[in-house]
Amino acid sequence: MLYERFYAWYSKNYRALILIPAIVFLSAAFIFYNNWQAAGEFFPKDIDLSGGTVVSVYTSVVPEGVKERFESRGFSFREIHSYETGELIAVSIEAGPGFSPQEVALLVNSSFPGKEYDMKSVGPAMGESFMRGATRSVVWAFLLMGVILALIFRQPIVAFTVILSGFLNVFEAAAYMTLLGVKLAPHTIGALLMLMGWSVDSEVLFDTKILKEIEGDPKRRAVGAMKTAMTMSMSIFASLSALYFISASPLIKEMVIVLLLGSFFDIINTWFQSLSMVLWYTEGRK
Repeated sequence: MLYERFYAWYSKNYRALILIPAIVFLSAAFIFYNNWQAAGEFFPKDIDLSGGTVVSVYTSVVPEGVKERFESRGFSFREIHSYETGELIAVSIEAGPGFSPQEVALLVNSSFPGKEYDMKSVGPAMGESFMRGATRSVVWAFLLMGVILALIFRQPIVAFTVILSGFLNVFEAAAYMTLLGVKLAPHTIGALLMLMGWSVDSEVLFDTKILKEIEGDPKRRAVGAMKTAMTMSMSIFASLSALYFISASPLIKEMVIVLLLGSFFDIINTWFQSLSMVLWYTEGRK
């Protein structure tokens, strides 16, 4: 009964659902615009990409007001706790390329007198090289995905929707992760690249149902594929949520945030946009 009611509703409204991904895309573009207006860059970058100075101070106590002192100057201040006992064992301080190592050392010595610390400087050249390599990988991945799917299905709409959906998944997850304080870093770039492949499985599932099979109503076949794909998506949400709460690693938590955002936007872009476009295309050929 519920399935039939949903099928009847979806058959009447699937064209209008395309507006939802359009609104989400505009909101992500607005976030990037605000980031550019506020800081002159679309993404706040991690020290590994922007360059700067990293200091690890070995201490079990953070004096009152020290964290605020560093953060007020634009430094990143993170406490490191023992996995076994939960006790503070060190703090990690990151300063951008606008601060010299001498300035950072002077501030650390005055804030943690007598404490041992390690300091290293990170040049921006490695980060720039990494970004260039990641950009080339993204471009080639999109092109190859489109070509392979176009050859398999022999329909240009398939290649177009897969590339568009994959791009929007990455674009929107990258925008909204900045709202949650997640910076662009090698590990978050890796998570964003993973999102490109997540759109393909659901797309292939409903493309096969709609374009390869010929019996029955295409919309009914699409809704049947949606049931299978939503079960897959809920399993992904459950496993990623468990990983977020179990893991004690900040890097893993940030990767999980990006993947959860991408999974959510993949549902919107795949089932409200790509599926609607393929159904529209199929009906236009009749």
